[in-house]
Amino acid sequence: MGLADEYAEHLSARGFGDTGGRTVCLACVSDESLGAETATQLTAWTCTFCGDVADEDADDPIAAQFDDFMPIVMAALTFVYHPAESALAWDSEDQAWIGGAVIGSTDAAYEFCVGDVADEVMDAIAAVIPEEDWTADDISQLQPDEALRFTWEQFRDKVRYSSRFVFLSTPEEHSDHPDEFTTTEFLAKVDQVLRDHQTVIHVPAGRRFWRGRLTADPADARAWRAPELGPPPRDLASNSRMSPAGVTMFYGADDVATAIAEIGAHSSQRYAVLGEFETTRDLTLLDLTTLPGVPSLYTEAGRTTARYDLIFLHDFAADLAKPIALDGREHIEYVPTQVITEYLRYVSTNKVDGILYRSAQNKGVCCVLFCDTRNCVNPGQEPARLTPSWLLLHPETVHAVRVLAVSAPL
Repeated sequence: MGLADEYAEHLSARGFGDTGGRTVCLACVSDESLGAETATQLTAWTCTFCGDVADEDADDPIAAQFDDFMPIVMAALTFVYHPAESALAWDSEDQAWIGGAVIGSTDAAYEFCVGDVADEVMDAIAAVIPEEDWTADDISQLQPDEALRFTWEQFRDKVRYSSRFVFLSTPEEHSDHPDEFTTTEFLAKVDQVLRDHQTVIHVPAGRRFWRGRLTADPADARAWRAPELGPPPRDLASNSRMSPAGVTMFYGADDVATAIAEIGAHSSQRYAVLGEFETTRDLTLLDLTTLPGVPSLYTEAGRTTARYDLIFLHDFAADLAKPIALDGREHIEYVPTQVITEYLRYVSTNKVDGILYRSAQNKGVCCVLFCDTRNCVNPGQEPARLTPSWLLLHPETVHAVRVLAVSAPL
């Protein structure tokens, strides 16, 4: 094999053509992660694209060889897109690929990289990638996050309309297909994803949450204490986002505005009485409010299965906290989150005492703690026998507000 043939084979293997000895500086890269990866490849003192030249007194190069820059781009691009011939089926009669959407490699490059680099660099990237049919789909399977999302949709339909009490004991046939999960496998997978991404946190005693109750007459608000402001007794516990009617849990929020927004969505009463509770014991909570970010595809960490888990986890957390119209159907729409909560409370290997989640009303931080009115006490009060204290009300914080577009203290 001659040198020309060897060079052609080298270009084919790396997935992009001759770059013409060009260089690219960090000023021409706007994506933070791509810039960080490019910064590890700086060997040149001038940039072909913008013309920047390193300060003559500087000892450090300012640009990377395009030959070193393109593998970073290609690693990300080919994680999403791949040749159609490797993932789709060819219909010889219609002379077309079937099983997924097809895009030219030039269009794929623009779709993926536009905005991440200067326009001139974008044009250069597209120009050195050989034109062929690419696809982000695979006829044989879904992407892992899509498979989990699809199973979550199936799970929601199942517990809403088919089986909500015995589904874990109902026999389901295991499938070796990566897109398919039984209900038990799906819940175990969610449990694993939560554990793998450190969503379960230790919260020392002393964390404070605001809780409110709506009222028509706030005249005696300052006399309200833990029994009035805490969770309702079982016979008055209504259907809620994480708990079915009759199951009492403590719902609270990090701040007054969020507490009001949450309770105000459930009634037209004009006043709310609020008070601040302090946790009296260490808690283990599932924190869905500070999830790790989905890593960039330009980084090695962004090109692993963990990326798909995090995409699903963000969608899952958003779904758990999404607004639900209180039109009479909420007793059905709340069922999936109630089932998930019960699973996390009693079955999960994570063994949590509650959940932190984003408010559906204002995106503030809400909590649901797996305790009832007996676990909420006033200062100096001993909890009932064999009933541990979880939360202490601070009476000096109890006050009433008028529930308006912007709540104002009385």
